[in-house]
Amino acid sequence: MPHFSLEEWADFARDVVKGDQKAAMQTHLESGCKPCANVLGTWTRVREAATREKAYQPSENVVRTLKSLGAIHIPAKTSLARLLFDSSSNPIAAGVRSAATVARQLLYGVGAYRIDLRMEPQMDSDKVSLVGQILNSADPAKQATAIPVVLLKGRKVLAESHTNGFGEFHLQCDLEGSLQLLLTLPQGSEVRIPLVEPAKASAPQDLKTLESSRVTGMGSRKRKSTRKRV
Repeated sequence: MPHFSLEEWADFARDVVKGDQKAAMQTHLESGCKPCANVLGTWTRVREAATREKAYQPSENVVRTLKSLGAIHIPAKTSLARLLFDSSSNPIAAGVRSAATVARQLLYGVGAYRIDLRMEPQMDSDKVSLVGQILNSADPAKQATAIPVVLLKGRKVLAESHTNGFGEFHLQCDLEGSLQLLLTLPQGSEVRIPLVEPAKASAPQDLKTLESSRVTGMGSRKRKSTRKRV
């Protein structure tokens, strides 16, 4: 009894065989040919699996995370934001004892966009709160809404968020260094922001220590001046 080929049974399973060919193959199956029935069964399962795969839709969180990770491997399409302002470079206000509880204000720029970021250590915790806002300086009235923001440490995703109707976002992470923010701007361009290291922020000395050092220094200068006159 002649058998039909694998390609013919694949076409039969996809229901693209017509006319006399289809009738002949159906008659062949009904005659009890087990090898051909097994081949058809295999192609039928393949077709069913392909149909289920086509209908499958992954969750939005998974898609967003994979897109963010993919961007890390394509640095040519990623712009690096420039640090425009860092509040830690300004003098500490009188009465402030320590930088451990002082928020750090940062401003980054890339093209017409400005990313305002506030890094604030949490009380009684090893975490830091990141509150930011993305603004379009060329068109302030146009809000940067629904922009995905991903916090990375190397290639590991630590946290994710989206900007709200005012271009604002909020993230929280452990107090550590080597952190980066990955943003996808409305035109589809991706921006990487290497964050300053909050754990290494320089803390001002205690005010009493500062005053003591000033007094000591003045006394030393007076003694040197007296020796010169003698």
